Amino acid sequence: MLCRYSFYERITMRVLFALVVFRAQQNLFAVQPITVPNGFARLVPLNFLLSHPAIRCCEILFVLALGLYVCRIGLGFALPVLTLISIAYGSLSNSQGAISHSYQIVSLVLLAQIGAHFYGRWRGRGSKSRSPTSSGLSPAENRLIFWSQQAIAATYLVSGLTKIIKTQGMWLATSPAIALQIVKSTNQLFYDTLDPKVVAGASAAADLIIQHPFTAMLFLGAGLFLELSAPLMVYNRIWGLILGCAFVIFHWTISEVMGLHFIYNQLLVLIYFVNMPYWVVTFGQKLYPRVRRLAQR
Repeated sequence: MLCRYSFYERITMRVLFALVVFRAQQNLFAVQPITVPNGFARLVPLNFLLSHPAIRCCEILFVLALGLYVCRIGLGFALPVLTLISIAYGSLSNSQGAISHSYQIVSLVLLAQIGAHFYGRWRGRGSKSRSPTSSGLSPAENRLIFWSQQAIAATYLVSGLTKIIKTQGMWLATSPAIALQIVKSTNQLFYDTLDPKVVAGASAAADLIIQHPFTAMLFLGAGLFLELSAPLMVYNRIWGLILGCAFVIFHWTISEVMGLHFIYNQLLVLIYFVNMPYWVVTFGQKLYPRVRRLAQR
């Protein structure tokens, strides 16, 4: 059963997600020649996308498709174009000797929306009417949102399960070793920024974990439990709000301690789960009669 979202929620999510896609893609267009093919670049020679005319053409197609997406016109064209450009340039970005997965969740959500769109078209084949329901709800766009939520929740669930599987269930016991990873990641960040404060903060965090391994296990175990409970975000709005806020805090903590910034994860969780416009409108509707009665006294 699909969740139902009002018109103002749907348009807000659509516009905000488009802005996230735009921000992510703008960074991906500034790529260098392929040195170590990765991902899609292993299957398809993508060097032609590095030429100025190709980049310019993709930029124009990207903006056009993004505009169509926001206006909810021609999604059968807009979504595949956005997804192919995102995957292709994301693969190019990861084919330069280092791999980052901070923006991959954006491509994943685009893929989920492609699936939702064409699945809806397939289910609606032969139907005479594809217009919104009489209540103003749009089943097709609700499906896009719901599938996007599932893709985001699945990302966290897979991350949690991977930790357990790869360590053969010993992830909690070995988690204090993350102190080494903290030093490694922040040293990499230091050589990018040459900011001595980065290294100082990392050393303090690593020393704290080494000195208090049991406390570190409890803290990191809470993060693992949060990832494994991610599917609950899809259950209803309350769970989406609670766990969504928890994930934002979780990413903020990782960013402060390890210097690993998953900004797109945070933005997508805020858009599709925390969904502040809904809560502002809902509480406003409940509080307005009280405010009006106070004003009449």
